[in-house]
Amino acid sequence: MMRIKYRQAIVITVIALLGLGIGGMSAVASDTGGTSLQAGTELPGELVRVKYDDIVLRGFILDDTMMVPIRPVAEAFKAIVHWGPDGQTTVNGYIVDVVIRWDQAWMPAKNLVPILGCWYTWDQATRTVTISNGFRNVIVQAPLGIPYPTGKSNAASEAPTGASNTASGHIVASPSKDTINPRIPVEKREPREPKGKVALTFDDGPDPVITGKIVDTLARYQVKATFFFVGWRATSYADVAKKVTGAGHEIGNHSYSHADLVGLDLEEVRREISKAQSAIKSATGITPKWFRPPYGSYNDDIRAIAKDEGASIVLWNLTPDDWKNPGEAVIRKRITSSVKDGSIVLLHVREQTLKALPRLIEELTDMGYELVGLSEIM
Repeated sequence: MMRIKYRQAIVITVIALLGLGIGGMSAVASDTGGTSLQAGTELPGELVRVKYDDIVLRGFILDDTMMVPIRPVAEAFKAIVHWGPDGQTTVNGYIVDVVIRWDQAWMPAKNLVPILGCWYTWDQATRTVTISNGFRNVIVQAPLGIPYPTGKSNAASEAPTGASNTASGHIVASPSKDTINPRIPVEKREPREPKGKVALTFDDGPDPVITGKIVDTLARYQVKATFFFVGWRATSYADVAKKVTGAGHEIGNHSYSHADLVGLDLEEVRREISKAQSAIKSATGITPKWFRPPYGSYNDDIRAIAKDEGASIVLWNLTPDDWKNPGEAVIRKRITSSVKDGSIVLLHVREQTLKALPRLIEELTDMGYELVGLSEIM
């Protein structure tokens, strides 16, 4: 009897010890695995929000736009600024437009902040823009009485020095006239020998605002272009469509609803093309002789249907992908670096395209190209 009780005691003790061991292992597993932490415990390696010191700089107002010094602002947010030997400035790989004054490169705050991944706020009372990424603020102020800086430029190709080593919290002093030494001029190129003809084409219009402004810009430079209208837009904005044709520009058919025609059956394709032909003629009095399929997507059947409706398919051989909004300078650079005689440039009715257009026209004409309608190339 005593032996039985002794054995039972041993078994109970072993079970108790095993229970304690399993419980300890579970506790260790919970602590190391992080799957069942008790309420109130802190996670190991908790991230700490680090606030960097604010930087205060001086800017100026140009054409109601706040101009900020590129290098000190960009470097405050760990961006890379590069100045090429041809005077081209890039920030994080994006080509940017600059104004060189006071031995420094400047650009609008509103154009710089998206490249830096920041946001900005404007205080009208103090003429101050605050650029932030949540960890650091760069405060740029345009004091009253500080005019747009001027000064003669020389032909040096060295990058502007800027104020990239400005101490935190230090306001950059306004330089005196004696210290003004802008280094990088924007060289004015003389018109070159004629190189040929280039057709600028604009898709996706008309719209109530941008299309008309594009027409006004083209008129200012006395150049012609071609507009590919979406049918329903031609109906909705017939007055704008008439403004385009009234200015002497050529027009084309870009389908009625901007659908990918390859995904439609042939009857739907015919409706898209013929309905747009009718809508554009009703708005402008002109039946388009060119058809540009949305997305450049077509096949032999679509080509045949377009021909039946009186329009030949026209695509393009140069595009800056302006619909992706890569930046005005990028739009211009992609075109001017690849353009040649007979280029058909695909552009879109977009705000960045409108803003890039004046300098693009100037650069292309300076290069020796005549900007014409499609009929002079096709």
